[in-house]
Amino acid sequence: MTDTPNALEPVLKFLRQYAPFKQMLPVHQEYLAMYLEQVFYAEADIIIGPEDGLVDSFYIIKRGCVSGEVIPEQIGELEGPVTLLGAGDCFPITALLQNRAVHFQHRAIKSSICYKLKQAHFEYLMQQSTVFRDFYIPKSQAQCH
Repeated sequence: MTDTPNALEPVLKFLRQYAPFKQMLPVHQEYLAMYLEQVFYAEADIIIGPEDGLVDSFYIIKRGCVSGEVIPEQIGELEGPVTLLGAGDCFPITALLQNRAVHFQHRAIKSSICYKLKQAHFEYLMQQSTVFRDFYIPKSQAQCH
């Protein structure tokens, strides 16, 4: 492992608890940790929704709970959570890979902290880390974010 700045150690410790990050090479873990931005969301905050347009970031939930929700105006009578995500879960993978907006609104169910990675860094990891790429490509084909 390379000499890691002490500031990255807590982020690396978190990442190493969850797939695919714990299987990634240390150099890729460090790259990811270096470019993550920590963002706080209060309960009921909308993190990302269709109205935000093309997705430009990848999110990893550090703490809290996030729901992927159908937006009633778009679907009619159907509403409510489609998926509930917790620590270590990531979103919106499919929308990011397909260079489009999300179909669901992602909302903090309770106060939450997410790590946010800009698209350019996500794309770099997709190119450089086989573990990262192989983990998310099959998921993107099976999900409907």
